[in-house]
Amino acid sequence: MSKLYAGARINALRRSQKLTQAALAKKLDLSTSYLNQLENDGRPLTATVLLQLMDVFDVEASYFSPDRNTAIATRLAETLAINQGPTMSMDDLLDFTDRFPQLAQHIIQPADVDPTHSSAHDFVRDYFSTHKNHIDSLDRLGEELAAVIGQPGLRVTRFAQLLDDDYNITVRFRASDLSSRRHFDPLSRQILLRQDLTEAQQCFQLAEELAFLAHSDLLDTLTTDQPELPTEAAVRLAKVGLSQYFAAALVMPYTRFLNFARDKNYDIDLISEAFGVSFESACHRLSTLQRLGAEGIPFFFVRSDRAGNISKRQSAATFHFSRTDGTCPLWALHRAFERQGDITRQVARMPDGRTYLWIARSVKGRTHGFGNPVAEFAIGLGCDISEAPGLVYSQGLNLDPESAAQIGPGCRICPRENCVQRAFPPSGKDSIRPVPDQLLPR
Repeated sequence: MSKLYAGARINALRRSQKLTQAALAKKLDLSTSYLNQLENDGRPLTATVLLQLMDVFDVEASYFSPDRNTAIATRLAETLAINQGPTMSMDDLLDFTDRFPQLAQHIIQPADVDPTHSSAHDFVRDYFSTHKNHIDSLDRLGEELAAVIGQPGLRVTRFAQLLDDDYNITVRFRASDLSSRRHFDPLSRQILLRQDLTEAQQCFQLAEELAFLAHSDLLDTLTTDQPELPTEAAVRLAKVGLSQYFAAALVMPYTRFLNFARDKNYDIDLISEAFGVSFESACHRLSTLQRLGAEGIPFFFVRSDRAGNISKRQSAATFHFSRTDGTCPLWALHRAFERQGDITRQVARMPDGRTYLWIARSVKGRTHGFGNPVAEFAIGLGCDISEAPGLVYSQGLNLDPESAAQIGPGCRICPRENCVQRAFPPSGKDSIRPVPDQLLPR
């Protein structure tokens, strides 16, 4: 296991509490010199000291994760690029963010509050990212209800009966005139479900409605006074996202879903078939399996259209996504459209040296009849290369980081100057360095 150095985070916590090194050392029952070495990364963080820090500062272990501030550092790099600020390496930005988290937030805040840069969707995405895309209380409630209504077959009927008995709500199936998947009429106490929904989709829609009926207080608690949700629009949208999280936990209950995924080496087609869900839903659920003590692989989940617009971005870990710039065209996600329905695999290495296994597949939305366009998306699922051997998709691939495809977070903040696909110079550069002739496409 690699050693954990967290000097910057310990220093930031100590200063936030206005404690001297001597005072904190006393609280931790450590010598001042030992604490000084910890803060200067002269010593790694031990399990014992980690538990003491968690207790003294009332923080979770994830606070000391090396990846904790990567998303903020990436946004800081983009903010500097937008403002033509100084060019800094990602390592320097991470160190700065670790040591001065409030200052880093202050620098990126103007972009966050500008509606041209941030929206309620951006805020909600940050909210779920902060929670590592796992909301334990809702996850357990969904799993408990799944045990009550049972597995596919009779669960929709049992769910409808539960709504009738406990909430005096009638479920009307196969409504032919609905454009949305469901409609709740509070006056008639009826939930209408669109006629084309699968059994799993019917359960999902009923569970999403039940979240507001049975767990409104919890939704309020989870969204009140959250720094990532600074606007009323963000709070409202977050509640919708949380209700959908609860619904996914019902349709794909945590323990059974994780055990099946592990047993099948995370074969998404087999997972989709077993739980009656789409490829996209299975991928999204895989990115949420971070229950303390029963963690799954920390996946990244993305959904993009052909233009490279990322409409969904959830992660149980950290990947350098650009928020203001286009994504890397060398990324496997963009090749998925070329191979309709097939899974594209890629071992990809970022400029900071981190290597990942990515898979991607194109999917299509609901048809609206002849002459009407059908929505198309590419679904991507990725994980750190260290987790790759546990996935069926690693079979036959060269997992050596030195042989990986070289990709980046977006041209504005990507330092790869000799990239054949570079569209414009990186921040701080006036022009693109000429690409060697041998690297140009023939």
